[in-house]
Amino acid sequence: MTASFFRFHPLVPPEEDALSKLHAAAHQMADDKVIVRGVPVTGELWDIIDFVLRSFVRPTVTELYALRHNDIKPALKPMRLMVTVRKGKTGFRIANTMPAAVPCYRRIKHRYPKAKGEDYIFLPQYQNRQTAAKIIQRQFHEALRRAGIETDPFTGQEHTRYSLRHTALCTRIIFSHGKVNIFNLAKNAGTSVDQIERFYARSLPLSPELARNLQSMGD
Repeated sequence: MTASFFRFHPLVPPEEDALSKLHAAAHQMADDKVIVRGVPVTGELWDIIDFVLRSFVRPTVTELYALRHNDIKPALKPMRLMVTVRKGKTGFRIANTMPAAVPCYRRIKHRYPKAKGEDYIFLPQYQNRQTAAKIIQRQFHEALRRAGIETDPFTGQEHTRYSLRHTALCTRIIFSHGKVNIFNLAKNAGTSVDQIERFYARSLPLSPELARNLQSMGD
């Protein structure tokens, strides 16, 4: 069984880009001050979506929702965040993010200007991390519904929060034009080369860039 991910341009035409539709729905919900199960939707939903897509962190209580400000260290050359995952699915690791995670984290800090080092970075007002995760899960599913992307039309599989992580890995494979080091990608994401090959790479069509990489003679 392959992992569901949000199909994005250039894998699909721009008008069928599910990732863009998700972003638009999350933004609109915040602008409209939509309330889901008594909790208003804010820009924090967008930031959580964006952070997972740029950091490869699992959207779980033990990874994403366990992150504290002390776990985030901005770095340069290249620009990135170094994210300490204390007790992830595969144990301790430090994940290097994509550059776009940096402005995302700046927005988070601006939202909570009085945050201290050991405060949670997402929904810190909820000390119960299960509660914080449930709130975002409900808002996320409402965004899927509004965007009309609850399932992948190509496979019929349901989209879930985990689809964000799957998409993060798929975008790296595609946008690197087949040049990303799969071992480094797996280590950074706290998974294995076997998992990436079985559940991510096999889901992707062979783009022109990947086909050229396949045919490369080492020049």
